[in-house]
Amino acid sequence: MLKGKPRFESLDHYLANRDYGLALEAIAQEIKRRPENFNLLLRQAEILGLAGDHEKAIEVYRGLARHFAEQGFYARAIAAINKVVRLDPGRQEVTRELARFIAAQQATEHDQRATLERATAPAASDPPPAAADRAASPGADATARQAEKERAASHFFAEFPPAALEQLISTTAVRSFAAGETIVREGDRGASWFLIEEGEVEVRTTDPSGRHLLLAQLGPGEFFGEVAVLTGKPRTATIVARNGVTTIEISRQDLDQIAAAHPQVRSVLQRFYEKRAQATVEAMLARMRGGGG
Repeated sequence: MLKGKPRFESLDHYLANRDYGLALEAIAQEIKRRPENFNLLLRQAEILGLAGDHEKAIEVYRGLARHFAEQGFYARAIAAINKVVRLDPGRQEVTRELARFIAAQQATEHDQRATLERATAPAASDPPPAAADRAASPGADATARQAEKERAASHFFAEFPPAALEQLISTTAVRSFAAGETIVREGDRGASWFLIEEGEVEVRTTDPSGRHLLLAQLGPGEFFGEVAVLTGKPRTATIVARNGVTTIEISRQDLDQIAAAHPQVRSVLQRFYEKRAQATVEAMLARMRGGGG
């Protein structure tokens, strides 16, 4: 009996059976149907790597890194480049390419913003935008907020000088965690910190009576674990994966080495820490106002 065409719905089944040819056919068909879905391209690159076609996988990852960087999603771009280097450790030039691209893009965007601000400075009599102009559907608004959050987090990397950024990209690690897995534990020494690329985590602590308390939930574009790394203090909370989570991990040792070679990185880290501390205070005040009515 002749078999039908591979089905995207059966992708996990093909992968479990290591039928990489069928898996690649199935995902290629889905990419044709939804070419705007870049998560499908990430999955395709992953399967190509499993199938042993490293060159094709690297080609897809490099294209994705370029696309993400152009959109301002530098964390996603770094994750894609990290996967290139894992497939072929000899391709270190990709980190240099990405660092230079980010630096060039930041310079271009800075010039464009300055030009736009000079050309569009509103007159004192200009009315504010109409409410209808600001309106958006809840779904679109949530998507826009999420994208802005990821771009804001990615700006951390953009503040590094190009040579320091290249070194940072080459030392970051992409790590995945299963649902329910503890990523960091309260009271432990902090050797690294994380930026969530995909998935969600819960921030938990234990009160004096031993009860477990949920403090917050974090998702893509949010950092955690940076306080222990930047201050040397023990972890202040336990972080547990709510679902499958992919993170970019930055080690304290690597940051120290980069800062030793590039002293201006110290000011980048200090500004980052101050912004994070301010954001934490604002979040706590917002929760207090919400709970107090």
